[in-house]
Order: sequence, then structure tokens, then C-alpha cells
Amino acid sequence: MTYWHQVTHMLDFGMTPREAVEAPRWRSLQNPMESTVPHTCEDVLQLEGRFPEVMRKSLAQKGHDLQILEDWDGPGNAQAIQIKAETGVLMGGSDPRRDGYAVAY
Repeated sequence: MTYWHQVTHMLDFGMTPREAVEAPRWRSLQNPMESTVPHTCEDVLQLEGRFPEVMRKSLAQKGHDLQILEDWDGPGNAQAIQIKAETGVLMGGSDPRRDGYAVAY
């Protein structure tokens, strides 16, 4: 659910694994697409509270029903390891939202 966010952050925006894993998260819930049984939910866009207020207002003005989550209460859990091809250096990041760690050797 959130892993493509991390890949996009790293490949398209040059973030380190730690920056990508720690970036604010969002989730779009659409009825009847939710993965929980019985596949029903409210149509809502969930945003972590760390998204800027100006972004929230802009999304609301465009018609999105927003649910603002706690700052570090977004969906998913991620760890990432990146190998720098030029140097062979290993860099890792682990999600502060849940238990976990990134290990590379």
C-alpha cells in the first residue's frame, strides 16, 4: 500500500531510505475497494497530520473528504535498504510508526 511511495521518493526525488520511510503518508479509501471484509468504507482521503495546512485546504476545496490522522499514524510499515552503485555504501531506513529495523552488511 505504501511501498511505491518510498520507491518514488527515492528514485524520483532523491531521498535517502530514511527520508523516504519517514515522509508523511496518505491513503485513499474508496467504497467498495477497501481490502477489509465486507469491502465497505467511507470515501475518504486519510492524511497524516504532518501534511501542510495549505495542502489540506487545497484538497478539501477540490472536493476531497479528509480524515486527518495523528502525525505518525499513517498506514503501513516499511523498511528500506539502498546500495549506492558508485561506492557500494549501504544505507537503510526503518519506519518509526511501527516496530522494525533495517539491517545491511
